[in-house]
Parts: sequence; structure tokens; C-alpha cells
Amino acid sequence: MPSGHPPRIGLVLPGGGARAAYEAGVIQALVELWPGKGGPRIEVVTGTSAGALNAVYLAGCVAHLEPGARNLAALWSSLTAERVYRRQPWGLWRHLRRSLGWRHRSPTVPPPVPGRSHALFDTSPLRELITREVAWPEIGRAIAAGQLQGIAVTTTSYTDNRSVTFYQSIPEITGWTRVRRVGLPVRLTPDHVMASIALPILFPSVRIDGRDYGDGSLLQLTPLAPAIHLGADRLLIIAVHGPNRSQVPQSPRDAPPSWTKIAGFMMDALFLDSLYIDLERLKRINETVVRGANVAGATLRPVETLVLSPSMDPTLLVSRHRNRFPHLLRWLVRESETGNSPGFELESYLFFDGQYCQHLVDLGYADTLDRKDEIRAFLD
Repeated sequence: MPSGHPPRIGLVLPGGGARAAYEAGVIQALVELWPGKGGPRIEVVTGTSAGALNAVYLAGCVAHLEPGARNLAALWSSLTAERVYRRQPWGLWRHLRRSLGWRHRSPTVPPPVPGRSHALFDTSPLRELITREVAWPEIGRAIAAGQLQGIAVTTTSYTDNRSVTFYQSIPEITGWTRVRRVGLPVRLTPDHVMASIALPILFPSVRIDGRDYGDGSLLQLTPLAPAIHLGADRLLIIAVHGPNRSQVPQSPRDAPPSWTKIAGFMMDALFLDSLYIDLERLKRINETVVRGANVAGATLRPVETLVLSPSMDPTLLVSRHRNRFPHLLRWLVRESETGNSPGFELESYLFFDGQYCQHLVDLGYADTLDRKDEIRAFLD
């Protein structure tokens, strides 16, 4: 970092499905708390899964952060399931037929779309929304003007079995290759975001340059690494859950967990566990740097972090909206309604609803203002 240059702030936006609306509320409050001219500013933005949508949206409006942050929050508050996905009634049947090797094709089942994997949902509405709402040309202009150092979106390559981070940045930043993860310079497009969001089985994978990609959280063992590779000195990390498991009431001891409960547990592990493990790893590296030691001859630098996470469990928040769940989510929670599975982990990720998302936005905004002194001290 050049002498006299304020610390480069990297904003890390993990995945979380509908929970990523919380990130929009945090961003709106952060912009209001941001120091004036000459102070630190967001120069690096990285996102994974639903966080990738927030990342590219923010990168496209970095020259006009205040209205951009408000518009991002309004976008989440206007969501409906129909603006994100359409249910494909034959999606599960195609999965089973392909997995079991059945060759017979029923005349009532439409053929698959060439070049796309089978999935339960068609995400064409989400692609249209991302293409329309994100100011894609402004990302390149912000980088050229020095307002942004780099923006990254992480995916999982089904073809190469590794984590792939696509990034757009200043020319001085070069790609990286590590064990089962790489960074590739590109001009970001809706394809990269749709690939990062493509939850296995639920959403279709995306083909980019002859390779198939899915949700970036699957193999992202070091979610903080892309921001560090792009030159961030301090990381503001917006998590969609705290480091501990949900405190919602547990199932009766004589009742085994329902499959929806297990699926929700898997979603928590997918989106959250690697983040907090990577934070522990970074803390140890920082301690090594402070002691003046090097690892394998590498030159290391300390990277400070601040994690902002919900003060209220999103599973408790979404439970307030259960009477408004669409038919599919009502079917998913039918065991909950009998009292065998009181948690709403899975639903908190899949309920793309404006009122629920607005509550998450409000929660993120309020949580951030509650910690304004800590945040300002971190940015100073």
C-alpha cells in the first residue's frame, strides 16, 4: 500500500439465499456512516451465491453509493418468488430418470433445454432481473476511474472440481492458482453471477467457455481469500448468521429430524461454516505476521477484519411469515405444522418475499447503526 494511502477496504458478501437481503440493509447503513473525502472507501468487493448479486450491483453504482444502496435495498424489498424462479414440474422427474439411467421418454415430459442441467426451478426471471438492474458498463468505468480496485464473484466448476473466482480489476492484479481454487480475470457478465447462485438440484448450472459452473459456496474453503488477492487491507464481512447454530426450539427427543431440518442444517454448513473457519485461520496468520515470521519465505501482511451479523436469527424471523408461504414452502414445512420440526432453516433461505426481505433489510440497517462507533473506529 502506498505511503499515505488510506487502508483499502474490502467488502465480503457471502451467500445465503433470501437471507442476503440482510446484506443490503447493512450496506445502506454503512454508506451513511462512511467517512468523507480522503478517508477509506470500498475499493474491493467480493460476493458468493446471492452475495454475488449484491456485489455486482454495488460495484455498478460505486460512483453513486447513497442512491445505489437505497435502490439495492428497495430491490430486495420488491422481490417475489416469481421474480426469482419458476417451478419446473418435471425437474425432479428428469433428475431421477437421468440418475437411474432410464432411457424411456414419456410423451408428456418436455425435452431438456440443451446446454443446461436439470433442476427443480427455472431461474430465467432472476437472470432477466440481474441483466436489467445491474449497471454492468459502470463496473469497468469505476475501475478505470480508480473508484474501484476489483470486484470478484466465486463459483464452483463441476468440470474441474475446484473453486473458481472470476474477477474484474485493475491491470496490476494477476490471477492466482492455489490448491483446488483459482482466480481468473474476466469482464463480468450475468452468466458469472447466475453460476455463483446456482444451488445444486434447485437451480440449473451455467456453462461458461465450455465448463459447467454451480454455486460458489460448494468448494469455497477460503471465502476471505479473493478480497485479499485483490489487495484489501481490511475486510468488512457481512454474515447472514452468527458463528453459532440456531437457538430455535429443537425437535422432541423421540422424534428424528425431518429431511427439511437436515436440508436446512446443510444450507447453514454450506454458507456459514467455511467463513468462520477462514476467520480463525486469518487470525492465526495475523498473529504470525505480528511476531515478524514468514511462512515458506512468503511476504505476509496483516489483514484486519470486522464481522457484521444478524442480532436476530433469520429462522425466527421467517417463522412470522409462515401463513404467507407459497404452496411449495407449505409443502416443505408440513412436518413443522405437526410439531415435529419447529425450525425454519431451509425456509429462511428459500422464501424470496418482499415483506420478509424488508424485515431483513431493516434488521441489517438497525444492527449496523447499533455498532456505528465500532465500525467508524475500524474504518479510521
